[in-house]
Formats: sequence, C-alpha cells, structure tokens
Amino acid sequence: SSDLSEVIDVAFSPNGKELVVATMDGVLGLWDVENGVQIGSIEGKRDLGSGRLETDRATAQYSAANKYFSSLCYSADGSCILAGGRSKFVCIYDVREQVLLKKFQISNNRSLDGMKQFLRSSNMTEGGPLDLIDDRDDEDDEDMSLPGVLAGDRSSRRTKPEIRTKSVRFAPTGQAWAAVSTEGLLIYSLDSSLVFDPFDLGVDVTSESVAQAIERNEH
Repeated sequence: SSDLSEVIDVAFSPNGKELVVATMDGVLGLWDVENGVQIGSIEGKRDLGSGRLETDRATAQYSAANKYFSSLCYSADGSCILAGGRSKFVCIYDVREQVLLKKFQISNNRSLDGMKQFLRSSNMTEGGPLDLIDDRDDEDDEDMSLPGVLAGDRSSRRTKPEIRTKSVRFAPTGQAWAAVSTEGLLIYSLDSSLVFDPFDLGVDVTSESVAQAIERNEH
C-alpha cells in the first residue's frame, strides 16, 4: 500500500546495506539497497493512530489518516528502528521480526493539539468545532496593541500547537535515544543516573563551541 504514498523520510542502516522508508500512510518499508527490492514492511498506522485534533470531526480511532512517521533512525547495531512523527508516540521496532518493541508517549500536556482521545458532540456545531469559532464582537474588543505596532499581538493564539516529533536519534551506545518534539528536547536512557538539565545551557553553548570541546576531548 505504500507504493502510491508520498515518502516522508528515509534512513540507511549502519552497514549501508538496508534502507527504511517512511510513507504518508504510516508504513515503514524495508529495502535491500544492493538489489533495489523491498524486503519487508511494518504497518505503523495503528501505533500512531491515537489522539485527535481540534479540527477533527471524528474520534481518535478514525482520525488516524493524518498520522505518519517523519523521522527515522537505526540503532548502532542495525537491529532496531526508532520512529517518530505526527503523533504523541515514538516507537521502536525490531528490524528482523518487523514488530513493535515499545511505544513511548512523549507528552501528557492536554493544552497541546492532538492529545485528546474522545470527541465531545456538545462542542461540535454546523460551523465546525466550537473552540475554533470566533464569536467575539470586534466593536467591543479593546485595542491592546502598542503604539507603532502594525502586526498586532503575535503572542496571542487562536490555535494550539500540535504535538509531534520532528527528529529522533539513537545514541552510539544504544543505551539512550533523543527526540526533538513540541515539548522540547527529550532524552530517554537505560542509565537511571543520566540527568539532562537544559537550565544549565547558556548563550555560550553553541554548535561551534561543542565541536571545539570535542576536539579538545573535554567531554
């Protein structure tokens, strides 16, 4: 079914002999690079299909059409695939057995779009979801913009930020993995002593300074 779907992301295995392709229908296709043939597929739609948007008119079970993987990464030994995307879940799959090993929920923040499980019929109107209908009277609105500002208040939101994972990566040791999501940078590790405190990061911590520190073996 993934042959007619748009490709979202690809990733090579560490030995370069295998390729995993994520398509818009939620399928992960496994390909033999040398022979150019598909050697397997993983149906990930069910693993991602949970959570509905404010604009959805259906329950989470039937709103899975918009869920797909957009970032893939092999483990260092090539035995597992880490996958995340337009969903509140990040999944780890076994390459040989082509099955889901574990699924992680990256957020419980219900203020983000895509977190709800159930549809409240009382919030639905003929014009769409009640939360998205602007029923304010413009004449009664007080102008809170600053003098000289033409664009208005950019901090005000009419829509919620959507929960999604933009990038996932395995650690070289295979003992940890990281995800960049709507909630920020998340690190999962088998080492319980590992603690990542983003408040320790200052303005002097840049990609260039990190590369220089690595060259000086200042780990």
